[in-house]
Amino acid sequence: MRTAVTLTALFLLAACATSSDSAAPGPEPDINIYQISRVAVGTEHDTGPVSAQFAVEVKNRLTEPLSLRRVALQSIGGGAYTLPPYSQAFNETIAPGETKRVSFWAPASVDMNTVGGANGPVTLRASLEFEAGGKKFQKVEVQNVGTMGD
Repeated sequence: MRTAVTLTALFLLAACATSSDSAAPGPEPDINIYQISRVAVGTEHDTGPVSAQFAVEVKNRLTEPLSLRRVALQSIGGGAYTLPPYSQAFNETIAPGETKRVSFWAPASVDMNTVGGANGPVTLRASLEFEAGGKKFQKVEVQNVGTMGD
């Protein structure tokens, strides 16, 4: 019994430990997420698999270069479609004060017909991995996105 209590306490201490490398080395970057593809008119109210193209825009607010290493997206809650967890690696360097956009396609699924159809809004959770000043850090964003121009 004493061993179980000791192991539980050690596990809790290890779980609560944090690394100073997980924080941004200054102001966090500004993030905007866009859906840049549209489902064709006439099929926007169909159900089934669809491909969605996304753009993620990052503004570097640091005084040193920022490297974008990975973007992971998934839909949360209800919306026009379901985006299962999807991750894309990048190796983009963003100069201080610069805004850079990366884009990629991800598989999604229209599970049920909605008023807005497949081009309607979706709430996305994005997890972005960065590196700057020899430190790796992550920023998580939740944004409601629709097709660009809507």
